[in-house]
Amino acid sequence: MEKIKCDTEAVDSSIKSIFSERGDLDFAEQLWCKMKCVSSYQELIACFTLVLESRECGEIQPWIHHGSGSLLSKLIQQSYHGKMEAVSLTGITPVQMLLEIGLDKMKKDYVSFFIAVTQKYGRWT
Repeated sequence: MEKIKCDTEAVDSSIKSIFSERGDLDFAEQLWCKMKCVSSYQELIACFTLVLESRECGEIQPWIHHGSGSLLSKLIQQSYHGKMEAVSLTGITPVQMLLEIGLDKMKKDYVSFFIAVTQKYGRWT
């Protein structure tokens, strides 16, 4: 029984070390961590409006991973060059934007996971 407990603790420890939060979250990924629990459509619109207006006015200088595919990431990257296309936060657009940043984060999390496993065990299989 003691061996099973030790094995379980070892597995739990390995899982926690592999699935630990990445330290290189960009602005959109950090925003996802805050916004994934919004409680209403109006709150979602308010959050995105605040972010976009703050960036447009230069109040925030967010960092985005190169190659991020979400609309929000693209808008922020456009703003680095002094131009940011207007986006209407109506209909499904705000929900789609939230889902896109969540999917981008999930893709980067999985890449990080597979790299960690490969480094720890030499290969993935």
